[in-house]
Amino acid sequence: MSKVSALYHTVFCTKHRRFTIPEAYLEDVYRYIWSETRNLNCKLLRIGGIPNHLHLLIDLHPSVCLSDFVKTVKAKSSYWMRRDDRFTAFDGWAREYFAATLSVDCKSAVVGYISSQKEHHCKVSFDDELVKLHIDSGVAYDDRDMRD
Repeated sequence: MSKVSALYHTVFCTKHRRFTIPEAYLEDVYRYIWSETRNLNCKLLRIGGIPNHLHLLIDLHPSVCLSDFVKTVKAKSSYWMRRDDRFTAFDGWAREYFAATLSVDCKSAVVGYISSQKEHHCKVSFDDELVKLHIDSGVAYDDRDMRD
């Protein structure tokens, strides 16, 4: 049997980075995304965020490519949220996303980072966080990224 570890720290945000996910229902969104992740035979190791963006730490199944995973999770969760009265302000996810691979050595640090998103964003803006994630991952950043 093949053994694969494909850890990705993935971030996607709401359209125009608006705060359109009520904080009271973030846990419901997490559960929905966890279910969709499982349906794709992937493992959701941690999910967290605030009302305008989510962080996921996933272990991607070798039969699933990252872009298909994100496309499916965003499409299905968007479809569900747009039809649920609890998410009346939600108008979809931004088209783009951020993702970086991780070594197993970084896993627990990223789990902690994702778990503390609410506290983290009391001190750091999402814009600043996104810039730092790009720099730390060696990915080019453009301030127009992940807006629509």
